[in-house]
Amino acid sequence: MKRLLLLTALVLLVFVSYRYFFAGVRKQTFQRAVAGLQTPVTIQELPDHLITIQAATLKDALAALGYVHGRWHSWPLLLWRQAALGRQAEWFGPPLVPLDSLIHALLLPHQAQRAYERLSRNAQAYLKAYAHGLQTALQERAVRLRDELVLLGITAEPWLPWHSLAIERLMALLMLPDALKTALPVLSALQSWLHLHGFQHSMAWTRLLPDSSLQLTMRYVYGDLALPFFQEVLIALPHDTLRLVTIPGTLIFLAGQTRHQAWYLLPTARPATLEVQARTALALRSVLARFRLPGGDERLLHRQLDGDALVITELAPDTVRLLRWTGLTPVTDLPAWLALLSDTTASFHLFAGHGLLLTANGQWHLLGQPSVVESLTDGILIGQTDWHRWIAQRLRTLPPHPTPLNDTVSLWAQQQLATLLPVLDTMTFTDTLTREAYTLLRNWNASYDAASIGATIFDYWLHQYQQQTGTLPSSRAFSATSAQRLHTAFRKAVDMLALRLGPDLNLWRWERAHPRHLAFPAWSHLPHLPAASRYAPLQLPGEGHPSTIQWGVSSLLQELPAPAHWEGWMRFPQPTAFYVRRLWPRVNRFLARYQLSTQPSTSALQLAPPLRTFHLRPRKAHPLR
Repeated sequence: MKRLLLLTALVLLVFVSYRYFFAGVRKQTFQRAVAGLQTPVTIQELPDHLITIQAATLKDALAALGYVHGRWHSWPLLLWRQAALGRQAEWFGPPLVPLDSLIHALLLPHQAQRAYERLSRNAQAYLKAYAHGLQTALQERAVRLRDELVLLGITAEPWLPWHSLAIERLMALLMLPDALKTALPVLSALQSWLHLHGFQHSMAWTRLLPDSSLQLTMRYVYGDLALPFFQEVLIALPHDTLRLVTIPGTLIFLAGQTRHQAWYLLPTARPATLEVQARTALALRSVLARFRLPGGDERLLHRQLDGDALVITELAPDTVRLLRWTGLTPVTDLPAWLALLSDTTASFHLFAGHGLLLTANGQWHLLGQPSVVESLTDGILIGQTDWHRWIAQRLRTLPPHPTPLNDTVSLWAQQQLATLLPVLDTMTFTDTLTREAYTLLRNWNASYDAASIGATIFDYWLHQYQQQTGTLPSSRAFSATSAQRLHTAFRKAVDMLALRLGPDLNLWRWERAHPRHLAFPAWSHLPHLPAASRYAPLQLPGEGHPSTIQWGVSSLLQELPAPAHWEGWMRFPQPTAFYVRRLWPRVNRFLARYQLSTQPSTSALQLAPPLRTFHLRPRKAHPLR
């Protein structure tokens, strides 16, 4: 009898394990009532977290998009809203007061609300529809009991339409050029807290394929956030099909495709400027802002403005530094995002609007003025850093390919090696480990693949030189002093690697020396929070480099590491060829960390058999202000 019970328990355990680990999500159908809907809408969840929406009108489709964002991304969008409203200290205590003070000093919530009031009634209707859908999701039990919200004791407040404009403004702030960090040091702290930074490494290129179609290949870099930053959706309307890359909590569509055009926009904001002015030459007015602190106390923040310019520093009793930025004015780019969906001209105010546009006649056009524009054979590359010029050079040596290349060869490293190795040849080696490291570097093929040891030695060497001199080596002839610095840097690099990774050179692989660290907001900075082990940072093998087609981080950047990235590619005007590739870590399931793939998944954004279906039907609206 005991054996029979054990056998039954074993069979049951095997069945349950199979269902949990291999059978996936059981196909289910749900019914939901959403205020403001005009006609029923169908939402389908596809494998790999892709979403399709079938709606009769764009307004209803955006209501469904709000539901999708709230259902699948409630924790990050609620956190971003709290940050955009300058109310994070209410959740996390006094350490967040400086971040909230920055938000209120820059007028983010105030100007977002004013921007909403200035929108046309039609644009407001779209935001209201989106807010109705999102609010419906936030009221569901599955969302209210999401682990992060329960662990932190957070109850979601109602979602108002202008909240999406506040998050839009927050994203524009986070995407400002790094030049402002000296004047606004708290901005770096905000980026680190939210794990959203490094956007300048985003890029895209288009090339003509052998079948005469255009392929647009896209990369977005967005920091070290372990949570998904984008939600890809396919929206089927009666007269159009939209494929969109959306940011939860907003109606931002950085990349997308209609039947008539496709676009990619670089994630960069209109630049802010700094001015030094005599106080007597300005017509300063004082503005007070009050915001809540933990425990119910309030803080009064005093600001001084000259028109739309904000005083950020008093350099002397009669001299101030001013910040001028469009984010200080009541503007929004919502009309521009909606214009992209209707194939009309988009004019941006918060974001720069630099990017690429593909049209149905097989032509590409530049949008705005990207800081890096490089011609390719039958195509073009746009980016924001000089590293992207090296990637363009590499692409010119490769034939067009129907999918993005996981290419890790660096032409930048090849050029550096040609200049630097002759200098290293004159070095006197005093120990075996340094000589072996030199031999490995001599035989390196300039590829930053995961198994490369030469890549690790090379990057550590140049990083040590950078620490000594404040710059990377040039391609000019080296003086005796520069050569000696390179020798010293090489010895220090070998010593550092031996200390960090051990004296066995086989352990100096690139994937171990530069792993990808992805972090969960709040838990990464506040280790006392509950379930700290579940939300501990993820460490994944490293691969790629800023100078290669395959993106990867490097200590040479001297900035916050930004390993989190999203890739996609589309062939236009072929309507079904839209692919996405990204990681989607899920830590809320049992043993989820042990199931996490170290490689991103690749999926086609097209109609397919769903895992779950949600039918949204109209419900009488409650007024949203």
